[in-house]
Amino acid sequence: MRWSDRFADWGYPPSARYLVGALEILGGLGVLIPKGRRAAAATLVVLMMGALGTHAMRAESRRLIPPLFLGGLALLVFSGHTRRDTPQAPPRGAGV
Repeated sequence: MRWSDRFADWGYPPSARYLVGALEILGGLGVLIPKGRRAAAATLVVLMMGALGTHAMRAESRRLIPPLFLGGLALLVFSGHTRRDTPQAPPRGAGV
């Protein structure tokens, strides 16, 4: 089945596949850029939540696994901290 047919079957306009695809690609690239990482990950989380809702409403249980896994990864990226975000303890013996 083509993606346009799938989107139509799920009740979305067939052209929505372009928007979803573009957001997924931009989100995937965005997580590689430190300044945009959280925004990109948040976008991916929202997209995967939409996919989960769509598949759950259509009783497509086998299709729940990929967005659940990918959404979980995006949530980890969103909530993750960089080394600069955590306070660093001074080295032992320094300044004594």
